[in-house]
Amino acid sequence: MAHHSPAKVLVPMTKTMTQQIIGSIYDYPNVYDVLFSDTCRAEIAFLTTMIERFGNKNVNSVFEPACGSGRLLYHLAKRGFTVTGLDLNPYAVAFCNRRLMRHGFRESACVGNMASFSLTDLGRKKKFDAAFNLVSSFLHLTTETDAQSHLHAVADVLKPGGIYLLGIHLKPQGVQHCLQERWSLRRGSLSVKSHLQSLSQDLQQRIEMIEVRIKAETPKKRYNIVDQFPLRIYSAKQFGDLLSAVNRFDVLETYSFDYDTSSPINVTANTEDVVYVLKGK
Repeated sequence: MAHHSPAKVLVPMTKTMTQQIIGSIYDYPNVYDVLFSDTCRAEIAFLTTMIERFGNKNVNSVFEPACGSGRLLYHLAKRGFTVTGLDLNPYAVAFCNRRLMRHGFRESACVGNMASFSLTDLGRKKKFDAAFNLVSSFLHLTTETDAQSHLHAVADVLKPGGIYLLGIHLKPQGVQHCLQERWSLRRGSLSVKSHLQSLSQDLQQRIEMIEVRIKAETPKKRYNIVDQFPLRIYSAKQFGDLLSAVNRFDVLETYSFDYDTSSPINVTANTEDVVYVLKGK
């Protein structure tokens, strides 16, 4: 499915000017793509190993809800998988499709809400062998209704016994260690510095407010992006309760965000980062 939404264009500026932008980081997929580029190799190695270990034989088709810039879809396509992506942001989808097309692959990302979708929405007739969502994008579903709807939708587009690799940042019972992160990356002439922090946590409403500040610079322009958005809070028990309520998946294994495929972890009340290997019932 081809999408031709124009990419965001930043107004050229002199070297001494910095453009201040209050808006979504997902509207700037070139920046987002660089921001998470350092983990691609580990993520792809993890995904391919998990698919081989837990997937049905001859896994070919994979689906990523909240695919963003398509950085993982592209690398999986290069490894011979048939890939499909879904994302709410049209700029990210256009960026993903342009890259796929540029390298000879089908434009297979489409605009849509990961809270509710069908095979028809994804331009597919056959169900997928596997699905994945590694970087806590699931937490953007801020209500229990949307979270349940998403899990039902993923189960509906998977073949019987298909796997869903779902990464999620949990709220530990004890001290929460990860309240802010800083990192810097560069690709070519584009340098990106990011500061992500938790602004507030409402445990009763189960909503955490996140702020991301990004400084992006090329030889010809500089711009600062400030974005704030809510994420849903889950403890290990709350996420387990969600899976039980939906009753569409079994948990096969759990791993940490270091993607060490040789060392599965036991999820406890103090666990923060988990990739759940879910198998459709």
